[in-house]
Amino acid sequence: MKMPMTLLAFGLAAISAVPGAEEPGTLTYEVVAVKRKLLLATEDGERLLGVGDRAHSGDALRTGSRSSTELAVPARGALFYVEPKTTFRLAHGRPGVLLELERGRLRGVFEPAAEGDDRERLVTTPSAVLAVRGTEYGVEVEKDGDTAVVVFEGTVEVRDATGIGEAVSVHAGESTRIRHGRAATTPQPHRLSRADWDRGRGMNMPSTGPPGSTQQPMGSQGNMPGGSQGSSSAGSSGSKRHGG
Repeated sequence: MKMPMTLLAFGLAAISAVPGAEEPGTLTYEVVAVKRKLLLATEDGERLLGVGDRAHSGDALRTGSRSSTELAVPARGALFYVEPKTTFRLAHGRPGVLLELERGRLRGVFEPAAEGDDRERLVTTPSAVLAVRGTEYGVEVEKDGDTAVVVFEGTVEVRDATGIGEAVSVHAGESTRIRHGRAATTPQPHRLSRADWDRGRGMNMPSTGPPGSTQQPMGSQGNMPGGSQGSSSAGSSGSKRHGG
């Protein structure tokens, strides 16, 4: 699977890393690109993050209105494209969980794991747990905690967070919905492209392009990230509250 250039640049270390070299709860997340506002919760309010800043396991973040960000996890070969008005936590405490999506939308891209590295790479929501081995998907958490999953490449194993139902395998071109407190629905075909998803289209909306078509990642120019300028750097913004 062809990975975005930003993911290849930041994920290269993961391919050659020795499995088990990093303990759960110590992951570093790189801010690859920011449009408008990416906010980190602090004891004093919220602090703006910009391109080149880092966040860590346990941090709580959100994107503002009309804002988006790209967040790489080099040690796990993962890249998250986070959309506007999205609230999430960089997971810790539970082995394998990279991100807890509380509300909003993101698209996750995962490189195949290094040989011998069988650690799980999970994303959780209030109603679902998503597991991958090397794939790309979109996930959205609605106001009531229901979760929609759309797979663009590879396969995602989806199960409800309460363990009521069996896990379902959702393949490329398929989608599923997990209602809060219920089992995942049987996967159904979708016709959304990546570009459709990134423009905010949902599972029930018609596609405007070929399924799986791509668009230029926000921060990608050649082999180096940083095509988008961060809204602020952590060193200069200080700790204060910002509107979203």
